[in-house]
Amino acid sequence: MKKLGQNIRKLRELRNFTQQYMAEKLEMTQGNYARIENEEIHLSEERLQKISGLLGYSTEFIIQFDVEKIHDMVSERRENPNKDVFQFQISPELKQLYESRINSLESYVSELKSELRILREQKEQSAKQPV
Repeated sequence: MKKLGQNIRKLRELRNFTQQYMAEKLEMTQGNYARIENEEIHLSEERLQKISGLLGYSTEFIIQFDVEKIHDMVSERRENPNKDVFQFQISPELKQLYESRINSLESYVSELKSELRILREQKEQSAKQPV
């Protein structure tokens, strides 16, 4: 597992955890914990699971973590901030269909407003007439 110790170190640093904190939680000395990050000792699956739990990442994420890829993604995002913005082109036929529908709905709203005005006037007139 090449660079596993480096990945653990980077992820620990991202969490602002010290080697001493990690060592205490793993019930080991800080020196032995440093040997894990320096890849001087074999890291068992069990210990990797404990480290992943402390860091809050899956073991798979820790193994596959690549700081260079993240650096490249951040750099690319800075160079091209609109990279993931999608722009859609509406076909002229679809645009015409929507405009036609909008006009139809506007006409319908206008008719309803006229009917409402007439009904209000009728209501006012009937209220003025004696029973």
